[in-house]
Amino acid sequence: MTSKIESPLTSVVVPDEGGKPALEIEAGPRWSIWIDIEGFSVLWGKGGLAIAGLRALMSGIFAIGTRAYAGDGERLFAHQFGDGFVIVGDFHEAALDRCAAIAVALMRHVTTAGCLARAAIAEGEFSDYSGCWPKEIRQKIERDQSDDVVELGSGLMTLLPVMGTALINANKLDSGNKIKGAVLTIRTADALRVSSSFPRREARDAAHLTMIDWVHATSPYIDEIIERARIATVSSNQLRASVRAYIANQPDLSPAWLAGTTQYASLTETDDKVGA
Repeated sequence: MTSKIESPLTSVVVPDEGGKPALEIEAGPRWSIWIDIEGFSVLWGKGGLAIAGLRALMSGIFAIGTRAYAGDGERLFAHQFGDGFVIVGDFHEAALDRCAAIAVALMRHVTTAGCLARAAIAEGEFSDYSGCWPKEIRQKIERDQSDDVVELGSGLMTLLPVMGTALINANKLDSGNKIKGAVLTIRTADALRVSSSFPRREARDAAHLTMIDWVHATSPYIDEIIERARIATVSSNQLRASVRAYIANQPDLSPAWLAGTTQYASLTETDDKVGA
């Protein structure tokens, strides 16, 4: 099973195409994205909006993974945890532009369902640990040929065979960020590996964290994802309108949530005038 999940560590340079930075693949930890639907538990009780957001996130990941980056070296590994997903790259990448572009594209895609997403970018290892499962469970799965599902009498237990610091670090980075709202977080040290076409700001009270402006970021990778995956192009003006519509439809949002979402995506009135 390990061969399905783990990639051999190597060093490869994928040629530059269409103005994108060359994709350098080398030995080291793999990048990871933790992304979930913002306010999912609150939205759950408000009609079908929570499910609409989750469907959009799921369909976006599927489109990118099957149409944009399906081959060896570029392929993605995605696993669902509740209303969120961890997405892990195939190899370590020296630059994090492609990773950041995937996160930005997904956050923008979720807005088409009337929802917002929150994400974090980190790095770590990710591998199959199913060989560590209890013997009786491994034997039953092998006997029943049931992959990662085990019968519990007339019930079921679904297992996840992969784990690692790629998941732990991205999820921990997001949960440890005290800034509320729809933000895209990365360690400030790792932000140096993302090109300047992704605007960013350090967290006001936590200099080790940086927020990438997912509304105004531009990149050949973002363009490539939209073209290959055939997901909707959402302009910065449309994104600003979507965020404001979400805010208008959710009257119970806290001041901290409003500040985090608008300030770190340059959506305040002052920023709008500067960018006009």
